[in-house]
Amino acid sequence: MPYPQPCEYFLTHLPQQTPLKQKSHFLMASTRVALERAQLAQMKSYSLGSMCRNEREKAAWTDCLRLYEHIVHHLNRTIHRQCTQDDVQTWLSTALTNLETCRAGFVELGILDNVLPLMSNNISKLISNALSANHEPYAMPNYTREFPTWLRPGNRKLLRSLSASSMANIVVAHDGSGNYKTISEAVIAASERSGMARCIIYIKAGTYEENIEVGSKLENIVFVGDGIGMTIITGSRSVGEGFTTFNSATVGKCTESHLASSTKRRHYLTTFSRHVRILHLYFSGWSRVAPNGGHYRYTWM
Repeated sequence: MPYPQPCEYFLTHLPQQTPLKQKSHFLMASTRVALERAQLAQMKSYSLGSMCRNEREKAAWTDCLRLYEHIVHHLNRTIHRQCTQDDVQTWLSTALTNLETCRAGFVELGILDNVLPLMSNNISKLISNALSANHEPYAMPNYTREFPTWLRPGNRKLLRSLSASSMANIVVAHDGSGNYKTISEAVIAASERSGMARCIIYIKAGTYEENIEVGSKLENIVFVGDGIGMTIITGSRSVGEGFTTFNSATVGKCTESHLASSTKRRHYLTTFSRHVRILHLYFSGWSRVAPNGGHYRYTWM
């Protein structure tokens, strides 16, 4: 265990805590403690907004609010869902990465002396202890021909298909010939649909100057374009303009499952998706896929 002191303190102060006789019991108790502390930190973070002295500090603080939502969400996954050991390692690693991303925003913008010290806590140590208890060594995914084995047959068929656009649920087109003129509007519409069925968003040829975020509650989504160099998504945010790296992504995804095909993206792609399938996708400029330390599985084709 990397950090025994906070673990011993919090576990001995849990009300009605039964003896931890098995490793799985310790893992569950450690994760519950981390979740409780994360929820308290999230509530405390909301109250710090009035202390932000300028827009840069407010930008970093706002990122942390969003990141704490993801931290609580991912820790909840490990407790309230039927998870494999690999799943638990993924969500715990993601939560730990989000904590570091919160801190990194203040560092990037050079504002370390005011709000950031007040956000200091033991959550990263508690999550690290849970990761140590889970201890799932990373294994490279097995591939069946051109696809990994975890990719379902239906998704393999969709990625191979040349007519995915004809199966679109939502069409985006600058000229008004689709359902929406912007991708962001299409994502909002997709988030309002009922059920968990796959939602295919077809983006017609054109250059779309926007920053898109696909939230954690929007799962099983597919972006399909007209081809590399035809459908282009571009953005221009940067740390120099007062944006954190986290918030500078042209396309940011925090979904459970995502497919992308035949598009070109300029600047950043930041993904918190567990299973990402990317087909015929071209990155121009600085691009980053994070967090690889979370044992996320990627398919690049």
